[in-house]
Amino acid sequence: MPSRLFASLLTVALATAPIHVAQAAPSFEDLYTQGQEKFDAGDYGAAGDLWAQAVRTLPESPDNAATRQTLMNVALDAYLRAYRSADDRVHIDNAKALLDEYEASLEAAGTELTSEIASEKGKIEDILANLAAAEEPEDKPEDKPEDKPTDDAPQVLVDEKPGQGLIIGGGVMIGVGAAGAGLLVAGLVLGGSAQKDFDAAAAFTDEREAARKRGRTMNALAVTGGIVAPVFLGAGIALLVVGMQRNKAARLRNVMVLPNAGPGYAGLGLTGSF
Repeated sequence: MPSRLFASLLTVALATAPIHVAQAAPSFEDLYTQGQEKFDAGDYGAAGDLWAQAVRTLPESPDNAATRQTLMNVALDAYLRAYRSADDRVHIDNAKALLDEYEASLEAAGTELTSEIASEKGKIEDILANLAAAEEPEDKPEDKPEDKPTDDAPQVLVDEKPGQGLIIGGGVMIGVGAAGAGLLVAGLVLGGSAQKDFDAAAAFTDEREAARKRGRTMNALAVTGGIVAPVFLGAGIALLVVGMQRNKAARLRNVMVLPNAGPGYAGLGLTGSF
């Protein structure tokens, strides 16, 4: 009887005991795919977090540099979209933390930020500066000194290069488009390599499953590059052309309205450089 009672108690204990299953950390491919699913569903903050994790899984090296740059671009873009849609500072703080880690890894490798990531960094720093300014207590306004006129003649200054901002923006967008084209090519090449590994591996093996996952990720990268490249290249070229046309049209650099008088007449005259 005691042995049967002990066996019954042991059976109940085993049936009710919690089961702990060790789970492997998600791979780079899984993190990228999950992030793309969140992004497509409009959950930009979760997409940025997953892509940030994917960046952190890859050490900075010549082989990983292009992939990490592309992931940084999409992760920072996702964080900015999340902040604009939810107005939640946590997304900007997460983006800044990711940038700091990424810059530290580049500094250790003796590499600098690309122009595209530097542009995203500027946007994030501007948002943080505006948030910091909004949190500062309002001081009593100081009396502004009166502006003393230096010349009685009114002056009208015309911007010498009104299209410069468009040219800079166009250049940045062309750079993003070029990166997308590189991503498309890399996805196609690596996807073909994964397909070969898949065909060569035996059925129901870890090698075949790994090749399948890698091929799916590379296909997703190729699709992303195929979407990004034409959109950003087209928009960047258009901005560049419009900016150059505006600069060309701005012949008048500095215009001053000055009093003009002479024998038998008086009035105003325009003077400027063309």
